[in-house]
Amino acid sequence: MPSNKTELAARIAVTRPNDGVRGLFFRVVFDMVEKVGGPQALRQVRVGALARDINDLRTYPASDYLTMLYSAADALEHKMGHEDVVFNACGRACVQSFSKGPGQVVFGILGKGDPQRLFAQTRVAFSTVVTYGKREHRPAGPKACIITYRGDMQPPAYHVGIFEGAMEALGFKGTVTAQRIDIESVDYEITWE
Repeated sequence: MPSNKTELAARIAVTRPNDGVRGLFFRVVFDMVEKVGGPQALRQVRVGALARDINDLRTYPASDYLTMLYSAADALEHKMGHEDVVFNACGRACVQSFSKGPGQVVFGILGKGDPQRLFAQTRVAFSTVVTYGKREHRPAGPKACIITYRGDMQPPAYHVGIFEGAMEALGFKGTVTAQRIDIESVDYEITWE
């Protein structure tokens, strides 16, 4: 079943002209699509504005990023299943790349191997890679926290993948539950062992 284009349109409708995402994350998703689905899947995703060369350090429209995620869901549904599974995999791929690349400072120095410390840096980390939204961290016990996203139009399953991938990068197991408030407001409850 193709991805939900009505939801995609609603997400694009809440983007502002200056909402952007670093090119690095486009490239990571392109690489994942090609690895999982092959060159044909990548060709299916890299159409229109997504066919242009993308520089890792430049910022590109968040609406293009949304289009890419939903196109990736269409291209990979026969291999991975429901769109949320694809969105989650895209989020995981992005955090894995970030934790080994430009985000090493956040994971290594600021996080110091502690999920609570790492998640407390969510606002800082995201401000380096996107130009929209507000994120706040609130501890909910020694091994739990709530991260509130406001003004972030990306699908919740994508961010769940980011948080799950971050815990894995630190060597922890945990769960992430998304409580959607509206199309651009979600509370993420995160617990770990």
